[in-house]
Amino acid sequence: MSQDPPLGLPGAPPSPRPPDLYERFCRLSDPEWEKLWIEYAAAPDSRADLPAFPSEEIQRRIHGTVFERAMRGALALRYHAFRSLRRVVGKPIVPEMKVLDFGCGWGRVLRVLLKDFHTSGLHGTDLDPEVIELARKLLPEVRFSVNDRLPPLGYRDRSFDLVLVNSVFSHLAERNFWFWIEELTRVLEPGGVLVFTSWGQGLLDIAKEVFGSQTLEYAWQQNILDGFQSYEQLQRSYLAGEFIFAGASGGALLPASDFGIAMVPRRYFERNAKGLILKDFLDDPQQFTQTIFVAQKEA
Repeated sequence: MSQDPPLGLPGAPPSPRPPDLYERFCRLSDPEWEKLWIEYAAAPDSRADLPAFPSEEIQRRIHGTVFERAMRGALALRYHAFRSLRRVVGKPIVPEMKVLDFGCGWGRVLRVLLKDFHTSGLHGTDLDPEVIELARKLLPEVRFSVNDRLPPLGYRDRSFDLVLVNSVFSHLAERNFWFWIEELTRVLEPGGVLVFTSWGQGLLDIAKEVFGSQTLEYAWQQNILDGFQSYEQLQRSYLAGEFIFAGASGGALLPASDFGIAMVPRRYFERNAKGLILKDFLDDPQQFTQTIFVAQKEA
């Protein structure tokens, strides 16, 4: 079972309180905040008041994009999640909210939340201990922990107001998907919100091109050819509301039985989810590459 980092021993002097980066950045407008990150990503040596980036190789290995494009993706997720929270769910964004980034990698998404929430309320967890160790070095003010391949997490029931899951459920097999949905629902406060992404029309567009041309822009796209019979078969299954999965090993930590390419149709989630109400759904690759689900835990 994974655990949060220890908070100190009885009788020991208290550890120095990490700085609250929210106080440093909260006065920036959203356009100023987005501009800051894009400019910093284009010139990573230009600032000392923001957490450093990992190497290009690590960024590319974890999420396929690097620096400016990587941060544009994180900022886009923040934009769509917050827009849904405010306009559809009716949940205000307040700095006291407790937030978990599940599958956080090196903390890419958590960085773009530093102006929105007190740093002490930000948590990240990931399966890869080496990546978590890197995240702790790059962003020591945030609490990071290592999770196991399957639940439970080392958090109490009702620990978080908001859980973000970016590009994790675009890879997990059906059984694992529901294990983690149930667990993330457990750690949400009643009325809390789960925002997660999966593959949808964006993968269909890529698959159509890959099957049509037999050429690959990225190495991972070979998994489309290996895992599916045709673009037409993939499209029919998705439109029919079927959970779609094709295994492709994720290394020593994730066997092909658990990890690969996954698609979660809206109808499938709405039909099978328990304790969560789908409030918003985006499946438009022009706005965000993957689909975005916004689900609220029942009171």
